[in-house]
Amino acid sequence: MSIYPNIINIYLLTNIIYVLLACPFGCKYCLSSTIKGVRFLNIERVKAELAFLMTKNIRLVKFVDRTFNCNHKFTMELWKFIIDAQTNTTFHFEISADILTEDEIELLHKAPPGRIQLEVGVQTTNNGVLGNIDRHVKFEKIKEKVEEIKKYGNVKQHLDLIAGLPEEDFKSFKRSFNDVHTIGPEEIQLGFLKLLKGSDMREEAEKWGMVYSPYAPYEILKTDSISYQELVILKIVEKIVDKYYNSGKFIHILNYFIPKFETAFDFYYELGMFFYNRGYLDRNISSVEYYRVFVEFEKQYLNEKSIELNEIIKYDYLKFNKKRWLPDFLLRYRDKCGEKLIKQKIQNGDIDVSKNYHIEKFSINIEKLLNNSIIEKENGYVLFDGERELYLFNHI
Repeated sequence: MSIYPNIINIYLLTNIIYVLLACPFGCKYCLSSTIKGVRFLNIERVKAELAFLMTKNIRLVKFVDRTFNCNHKFTMELWKFIIDAQTNTTFHFEISADILTEDEIELLHKAPPGRIQLEVGVQTTNNGVLGNIDRHVKFEKIKEKVEEIKKYGNVKQHLDLIAGLPEEDFKSFKRSFNDVHTIGPEEIQLGFLKLLKGSDMREEAEKWGMVYSPYAPYEILKTDSISYQELVILKIVEKIVDKYYNSGKFIHILNYFIPKFETAFDFYYELGMFFYNRGYLDRNISSVEYYRVFVEFEKQYLNEKSIELNEIIKYDYLKFNKKRWLPDFLLRYRDKCGEKLIKQKIQNGDIDVSKNYHIEKFSINIEKLLNNSIIEKENGYVLFDGERELYLFNHI
């Protein structure tokens, strides 16, 4: 019998929660720590359910088990089944990266791009704080495994942090964030401690000076180590990280700005304060304004107005938004002779593009920016053609 007997028109859903097993670990903030033992569904039943979901063209299937990879044999068999399947569905797993085996990592390397994504709980890189919550992991081990998976670029990884843990102050959380940011996962998720009813952490709230919301999900408001005001600041940083880092639409802009600050966290903090002071956090701003912000931010915080930033914003905007026009705050350099020559090469078959290409002139070498992170002034063109890009520097 299906575990989804009452779901009608399941093919309309874009996200399915699929519960597989419990968790063998005892983190104090998690209700799984109150349940002893780990139970597994029958592997063949799980495969049958997944096969059913795949036939419905579900976009994303999420396994919400806290440590999916706690059983090597079960993990290997199910991942192999998913990797070998003929489907466009993405499967999301919450794992403990530190216990990944070489066999599991090797198997993940064989996954088609986009087939599997992993959510890795880091929570904090402060060993003392980890001890306070009975979480016995080493960040160095997590980092090693995450970087090994990252090498192949086929598995998206989300790394999670939790603010408000016992004895983690603002400075310690900042250090944890920078440690995770250095790895460069596809997403960094900033969460806030929830003192769930029945959890050990809630029982110890008074011990750590914890004050939390009386309403579900009972989110932390302050502790002996971090103030309410500091948590509010982290909420702002969370919004900025989610919009700019996690969206993946501002990659080269971030790479331009972050080295200009002492740490990555300092950049997101200052950008967050800029948003706060301008009132951008209190209203919806357009996708164009999210790019325009950087021109204002550079002028105010760095006292600069560089043409290099204009070009980098221009590239990220065209690449990640699939637009064939530019907002008016960006400078354009039209060269009718150069564009005419490129179009002639296209007509002659020397350059192969579709009918929907877009030509844009740049004053920095975009190819060197992408390949070597070098900002070098050089006039040239980029042809945007769907997912393809052609770089014409020193060729026109």
